[in-house]
Amino acid sequence: MNYKISFLILTIIATVFLQFVPFAYAQEEGSDASAEGMKFLGAGIAFAGAALGAGMAIGRAGSAGLAAAAENENLKTQGLIITALAEAVAIYGIVVALLILGS
Repeated sequence: MNYKISFLILTIIATVFLQFVPFAYAQEEGSDASAEGMKFLGAGIAFAGAALGAGMAIGRAGSAGLAAAAENENLKTQGLIITALAEAVAIYGIVVALLILGS
């Protein structure tokens, strides 16, 4: 599937989903029920975006690294390093989600 089409479908799904998120209204002191829910929603969106981006990056970097290693054996280590850097994006997403939940 083309990445532009998948991005368009993801954008449409996210737009439809966000239609059901309530608007932020001023609330009385002590009622943090929707704020807690929004923290979970924000953490989920942060991790989902990071995991989606990491998956796309690992797919492209991994295939390019394997193709380079097939042609030249000396490039195997560089391909693995680039793939590991792409995997770090998902780890950053977990850290951001934990920071959101911790606040």
